[in-house]
Amino acid sequence: MGSTTARYGNWALVAGAAEGLGEGFCTQFAAQGFNIILVDQNPTSMHELAIRIKCDYHVQTMELELNLATRNAAESCMSAIASTNCRLMVYVAAWSRVCRFTELNHAELDGFLSVNTRTPLHLVHGFANRLISSHQTGGIILVSSLAGLIGPQYVATYAATKSFSIRLTEALHEELKNNGIDISVCCAGTVSTPTYWKSKPSFDQMKPPVMEPAGVAAYAVENLGKKIISIPGRTNRLQYFFLMNLIPRRVAHLLVNNAMKKMYGSL
Repeated sequence: MGSTTARYGNWALVAGAAEGLGEGFCTQFAAQGFNIILVDQNPTSMHELAIRIKCDYHVQTMELELNLATRNAAESCMSAIASTNCRLMVYVAAWSRVCRFTELNHAELDGFLSVNTRTPLHLVHGFANRLISSHQTGGIILVSSLAGLIGPQYVATYAATKSFSIRLTEALHEELKNNGIDISVCCAGTVSTPTYWKSKPSFDQMKPPVMEPAGVAAYAVENLGKKIISIPGRTNRLQYFFLMNLIPRRVAHLLVNNAMKKMYGSL
């Protein structure tokens, strides 16, 4: 681990660890020699992953069964962070549903706010303050989405909350860098996760590039401390550059929304 250990310590916390992209980050960190704090509300999948990590990479693990929508979720994570002197964290968990905005109920709207904004905001705040007060360096990765850069239909609230993570990261990068704290936001495109496949996308008319979680996690970790916004996947980066720089915003908006309609119909 070498300089990575000096910069980020020996432990990494992954919030939303049990499957998909969270599993990818756990494996990536373990492969680099980090001990892992796994945080998830699915204890069975989380425990199975912890066992695999310990067997494959010979690192320590801590399992924290936690619903990240609860009001004390950040505080519970901070207790685990303090007990291990963890100095590296990634927030993967996200509330998501593909549907028309008006079909969401009040509990689902609160889920977006709790999991996607309130808990990561409090966790980043507590984590940064702990590092600064103890004069330690560290790293933070927030997982966002390309949807947070230009809002597609059928995922309006998800896109809005993911945009929050992007703007938060951009601002905090300037505030935290002089304290030796690296912060980066991973704007992933389409990733092969259980959540994505449960949305039942149709590929009859269009199939986006679907990345594996391991590749997304590897790119995000590699670019912590190098890029404020990291976009895994060459095709995703080219599409982003095209949409954001080469055509009018209204045309980009039309293209993105047409792509969503091809995958999900008119819902």
